[in-house]
Amino acid sequence: MAEETPKSIYDFTVKDIRGNYVNLGKYRGKVLLIVNVASQCALTPSNYQELNILYDKYKNQGLEILAFPCNQFAGREPGTNEEIQEIACSRFKAEFPIFEKVEVNGKNAAPLYQYLKSQEGVCFGDAIKWNFTKILVNREGKVMQTYASTTSPLKFETSLSLPALCTCQPFLLNANHTVTLSCPQPFPLLLYNTLKTFPLIGIISLPVFFYAYPSSPFIAGNMAEETSQSIYDFTVKDIRGNDVTLGDYRGKVLLIINVASKCGLTTSNYKELNVLYEKYRNQGFEILAFPCNQFAGQEPGTNEEIQEVACTMFKAEFPIFDKVEVNGKNAAPLYKFLKSEKGGYFGDAIKWNFSKFLVNKEGKVVERYAPTTAPLKIEKDIQNQLESA
Repeated sequence: MAEETPKSIYDFTVKDIRGNYVNLGKYRGKVLLIVNVASQCALTPSNYQELNILYDKYKNQGLEILAFPCNQFAGREPGTNEEIQEIACSRFKAEFPIFEKVEVNGKNAAPLYQYLKSQEGVCFGDAIKWNFTKILVNREGKVMQTYASTTSPLKFETSLSLPALCTCQPFLLNANHTVTLSCPQPFPLLLYNTLKTFPLIGIISLPVFFYAYPSSPFIAGNMAEETSQSIYDFTVKDIRGNDVTLGDYRGKVLLIINVASKCGLTTSNYKELNVLYEKYRNQGFEILAFPCNQFAGQEPGTNEEIQEVACTMFKAEFPIFDKVEVNGKNAAPLYKFLKSEKGGYFGDAIKWNFSKFLVNKEGKVVERYAPTTAPLKIEKDIQNQLESA
């Protein structure tokens, strides 16, 4: 029964990689990402790389990543603590805390992991499934969510920036299909998709309360958007302000991207997009670029200035469209549709410049790629869609 007494992770003391005791109460008030790491796993390079990105970006905003080496999954962490530290900190440049090697499953599982797995936010039963399972803990030391080993860290970046990771807020779905929130914030796509599976007529006779994580993307309020069946139902404006019906692209494979002129990803993305466009444009492939200034103000120019940068400096020959918003209440209808078709693991929000949506010949979204996914990395997916009937 003693194991039932912990109220939060702050009640635990663990050992760091050098064998020193660390009371997790020192992280009180911070958002934590707890990860069981391994040095010799196929997931190792990509996870350390993206964890480093997150840590560098959010460590001064109250994020800490706590890494616990574990050798229980195919013996992928066989080294001593000293060897593990050398690999993590020298080879993979990790600056976040690395702790002593532990077991996460079985009778010898570390008490911290026994507690984490017992919490309501853990979705995988009582066993960690593989290296790099990630557990998100809020500012009150409570488990909020778990992520599978194959979920890349950047996939849930938006959840790290939620100012209210510590509480939930109720909202009421009433007989008029409208939503009243105690705080004017959105709710996760996962809940929205759950709502969509129930006929509204079956729940309107009674007020129904759900709970929403404040600041998560909210797309329920406008049920009319559900009528769109494909991207061909949308009309957008090109960079010169002319209306373009996306039905003009019927039967083509599309890559839709929110671009920016002054991002660290700009040069490499335009370069590789140009390679793909030159190679496949005559096979039925189109790239549709939508400038957006919502991420660190990295697309501040006018449409004319954006076109000059894209077409003159970066030699883009694919279509550039009118500058749009991709998140929030003023998001372009096309982007609301795209995100509803392929949401992220923690809501549908576009995470950064150069997020990519792959659309098949029927106008359906078939895949979504993170900003850090290089265009040439998805060439095979494009080929597969082009070769499909």
